[in-house]
Amino acid sequence: MQDRKTDITLSVETDIKFLPLVLSFSESSSRIFGLQDADALKLTLASEEVFAYLCRMTKDPGKVTLTMVNGFYYALLTVAFEGIDFDPRAFNLTANVSPDEEGLEEMGLLIAARSVDRMSIFHNAMEGTGFALIKEKTYPAAEPWRSEEVPRAEGVTFGSPDAEEIKVFVRSIAGGYNSFVYPQDFRYPGKVVDMVESGEYGVLTARDPKGGIAGGMVWRSSGTSMIECYGPYVFVEEGRAGLAERLVAELISAVARSEAVCLMNRYATDDLPPGYFETLGTIDFALAGEKRPWKFLFRQLREDPGCRVYSHAGMEDFLKSQYKKHFLARQIVPVAYEGERQNPHSVFGAAFQHNQDLVVLLPLWDGADARENLARHIEALRAEGIANILLRIDLGHGWQARLYPVIEAGGFTPSIVIPYRGKADCVLFTLKG
Repeated sequence: MQDRKTDITLSVETDIKFLPLVLSFSESSSRIFGLQDADALKLTLASEEVFAYLCRMTKDPGKVTLTMVNGFYYALLTVAFEGIDFDPRAFNLTANVSPDEEGLEEMGLLIAARSVDRMSIFHNAMEGTGFALIKEKTYPAAEPWRSEEVPRAEGVTFGSPDAEEIKVFVRSIAGGYNSFVYPQDFRYPGKVVDMVESGEYGVLTARDPKGGIAGGMVWRSSGTSMIECYGPYVFVEEGRAGLAERLVAELISAVARSEAVCLMNRYATDDLPPGYFETLGTIDFALAGEKRPWKFLFRQLREDPGCRVYSHAGMEDFLKSQYKKHFLARQIVPVAYEGERQNPHSVFGAAFQHNQDLVVLLPLWDGADARENLARHIEALRAEGIANILLRIDLGHGWQARLYPVIEAGGFTPSIVIPYRGKADCVLFTLKG
C-alpha cells in the first residue's frame, strides 16, 4: 500500500485577493496526485467557484482551510470554514438557480457541484463546516475478455495478484458474468489496480499450475465494522463448485483477522456456495426490461457488540423485526421533528451505477423543503428513465432518521437494514411503482 500521508493543506482568509493562490494550490496539488489536465482543471474550477462564493458571503474575512488528499484513483479537496452562512441548495442534481441576485450568488456552487464526480457537505465539531469535492482520474474502459486456454481447478494456489493479474481478473469478470453481479468500478481495470494500491479494495485470486487466473473474490471496508465482498467469480469449466467454496473459505479466513463484526455480499454470483451467508433482504431489481431478485447477504464474523440507532416512530416496527430476525442488539432512540429551527433548503446526493440502471439517493443536508426536494429528484430521475431508484439513510444520524415521513411521502418503503454500513446501521428504501 502506498503512503497516504501526502495530504497538502492551505489556510487563507476569505479575501478575493487570495484567489490566485487558491487556484495555484488546487491545480498543482491535483496534478501531483495524478489527475490529468482536463480533470485537474475541473477540480480547480470547482475550488475557484467555492472560494469566490465564500468570499462574497463574508463581510469580515474569516479563515478557510483547503486540504487536497491523495486518494490514488481520485483527488479529494475539502474546504472547511466556520461562521459563514450559506445555502447549499445548488448542490442538488435538480438545482436550477434563478437569475435574480440570490440565484447568481449560488451559481458558483452549482458550477462547482457539476465540475466534480462526487460532492458532500460536512458539519461536525471536529472538522467544522465545509464541502468535500472528489474528482476521479479518467481510466479507459476494458473490453470483456476470456482466456483462450481455460484455467483448471486442480492444483490451484491462492494469493494476492499483482497489477497485471488484477487487470486479467477484472477483464475476465466482465467477459464471464452479467454486469448485475459486479460493481461499476470493474469496468476499468486500471482503476481497480489503483483502488487495490490505495488499500480500498482487497483481491484474492486462485492461480492454476500454469499461472492462469481460475477465479477470485474482492472485498472492501464499509463503515466502521462492516466488510463488503463480491463474488465468487469462477472461470473454470470443471470443479466450479469446489473452487467457489475454497475461495469463500479463503476470503473469510483473510477478513476474520480484521476488526470487522460482519461481512456482507451484495454482488453474489450463482457460484456462491450455500451455508456461508444468510439473507439480509431482497430487492426486486429491473435490468434490461426484466425483474430479478437482488439479494443482500450477511455473515457474522464475531459476536455483535451492539450499538445505538435513531428511529422515527414510523419505521420502528420494521427495525425491531429486522433486528430480532438477525439477532442484532440495538438501543433504538426515538426522534421526531418538534418545531426546532431548520435550514430552508435540503440537499440530496445521488450515486449512479450506470451499468445497472441504478441510482441511490443520499440525504446530505437537512432542510425545511426536504419533501418537495425529494419529489423533484424522483421526477427528474424517472424522466431520465432510471429503472431502479433507492434511498439510503444512516441511523447513526438522528436528522436522517427523522426524515422518515418525507421518505414515505416520496413513495419509498424500507426494505433492508445493513448493519454497520455507516456511522451506525443503514436502511435501504425502495421506490414503489
